[in-house]
Parts: sequence; structure tokens; C-alpha cells
Amino acid sequence: MSKRQLKLAKYILENTEETAFLTSAKLGEKAGVSEATVIRFAQFLGFSGFKDIKESLQQAIKEKITPQIKMRETVERIKNKENVFFNLLNIDKAILDEVNRNCSEKNIKRAVEYLGKARIIYIIGLGISKAIADFLEFRLNRLGYNVTAITSGGEEVVDKLMGISREDIIVGIGFFRPHKELIAALDIVKQKKVPIIAITDSELSPIAAKADVVLNAKRGPAELMTSLVAPMSVANILILTLVMKDKKRSIDSFAKLDKLKERYSL
Repeated sequence: MSKRQLKLAKYILENTEETAFLTSAKLGEKAGVSEATVIRFAQFLGFSGFKDIKESLQQAIKEKITPQIKMRETVERIKNKENVFFNLLNIDKAILDEVNRNCSEKNIKRAVEYLGKARIIYIIGLGISKAIADFLEFRLNRLGYNVTAITSGGEEVVDKLMGISREDIIVGIGFFRPHKELIAALDIVKQKKVPIIAITDSELSPIAAKADVVLNAKRGPAELMTSLVAPMSVANILILTLVMKDKKRSIDSFAKLDKLKERYSL
């Protein structure tokens, strides 16, 4: 093994989680070696290319990090802090700073263009992602959009997508371990040429690879109990950008809602 390969190996061992989601060029840049060194290193280890190393690392991370480990690591991280409240706020602040760096304004605008033209907006959020799906459904309904939320797994996912067409759009929300139903749903709609917006924590995630627009919402280190502050913030930005794009529709929709509340004393 050459000196450059040893340097690369040391970087990978110290930054395994990050390496699992980098391109070969980006890894070379971060490790201080050339992309060619990264590729030769993968071949030296018996892999056909760096992509195989990434897949192997991603699988190892998924198998290693259980909810129990996440909880234990989170408790260990904060137990000796004098002020847990402010420490947790600072963690969330750091996550939001990363959203500011990584979530593209251009992609937000592209997503809003798709949403504004869609006949029906389908939103899939399973498990912890259900909270974000429910929030988006509530806000979009109030703005007068036709929304179908899918927040339960199993056959319901396929059932609710039976009538989807290319005039619609689907928002898929998934993170570290995307549900198999979510991946299957995106495969189904992609075959029908339905536009896909993905809210996820890495542009290299399985659902990002299927999407037309990726909204990056990293939720912090994978080994900790991750926060929803980033994806919820991205969802809120999406809603408010949509409001600003079509102010009249938004105002008219809320005016109708106010009249209904007044009529029925709600």
C-alpha cells in the first residue's frame, strides 16, 4: 500500500460515516489525495470501484446503528453538560446552519414550480417522517391545493397511488433508513413519469437517486437521536415560498376558510 493510500485509509477509518456518502472526487479532496488514488485504493481492497466501497460502508452503518445505540449515544453526549436545554438548542442551531449551507435555493424554487402546477400533490412520510407529511398536508390543504398524504405502510401506499398521473407530483420524505414502501412507491411513480421531490438527509440517499428535485435536510450525526428541526424547516420554507409565488391564491383560500368558520361558528 502506497503512502497516499495509507493516508486515505486513515481518513476513511476516522470518518467512516461521512465517507459512505461522498463521491470519489470529494473523498480525495477531503483526504488530500487524488481521485485516481481513491479508485486505485478501492481496487487494491478487491472492490471493482469506489461505489462498491460506499455501498459496503452504508450497509455496515445501517446494521450497526440501532435505536438503542442512538439513545445511548445521545444521553452520553449531553449528560455532563451543565445546561442541557441550551446544549440541545445549540445542536439544533448547528443542524439549521448546515441546512443553510446545503439546501439549495434553486432546488426550493424548482420544487415550488412543480407543486404550483400539480393536479394532485401526493406526500409520502412513513415512521418519523409522518410528522413532516402531516404538516405539509395541513398547510397545503389550507392554501387550497389538492393533497393526498400517505402515512401508513403496507398495501395502502400502492392503493393510494393507483390513480396517479404525470400531471401530479409526489413528495417523498425519508432519511437514514428509507422505508421499503417509500422506495417502491417512488419506483412506481417514476415509471409513470411523475415528478418526484425528495426531502432527505443526503443527495446520495436511495430516494434522492430517484428524484427530480432533492431538498437536503441533514438531521445531525447518524449515531445520535436525530432532530426533525431541519426537515421541518425545509418544509416550512417550501410552503412560504409557494405562498409568495401565488399570493392571491393563498389569500383567497384563507378568506374562504374564514367565511366557513364564521358561518358555522367554528
